[in-house]
Amino acid sequence: MQFCEDCGGALQLFGNNKNDLCSSCIQKQKKAVPQNTAASQKQDDGLLDQAVFTVENDRMVLRSKEGWELWSGRAGAQNNLRIILDRARRIYEIRLKRQKN
Repeated sequence: MQFCEDCGGALQLFGNNKNDLCSSCIQKQKKAVPQNTAASQKQDDGLLDQAVFTVENDRMVLRSKEGWELWSGRAGAQNNLRIILDRARRIYEIRLKRQKN
């Protein structure tokens, strides 16, 4: 007899079960993935909407509407946009928090 790795419930009693999870745990995992991506997309909304990307002195610079430099890199280098936006959002959140204090 096989047991689910997540909840410990019994898997199919008859036949071969190739999965290590029961059907309810598989459904929970499928539902959890889209919710997490939707939450991360909602976080992006609003913070960097008015940010400006410019090239200055052979550097790419991302600035907030307040004029804060959120990210910079060499103009000729390849950069992953997701990483740039994640770092810029984090820096922007920190600066907003400091400004409130």
